[in-house]
Amino acid sequence: MKKDITYDELLEKIPNKYILTIVGGERARELHAGATPLTKTAKKDTDLKKVFREIIDGKIHYEEDK
Repeated sequence: MKKDITYDELLEKIPNKYILTIVGGERARELHAGATPLTKTAKKDTDLKKVFREIIDGKIHYEEDK
């Protein structure tokens, strides 16, 4: 059984809570539309939990425009 994902773990990967929300929402919409998950997940996991697992595993990240 995998351990629960905490908010602090997510903020270690994407340190801005607003960007975390935007990135997570965009990816959740992609998964809901039928995109393939980038990490192994359980069938009962929600789209958002799949997104969180992808972020923790380093499959999802963002780059700042400068």
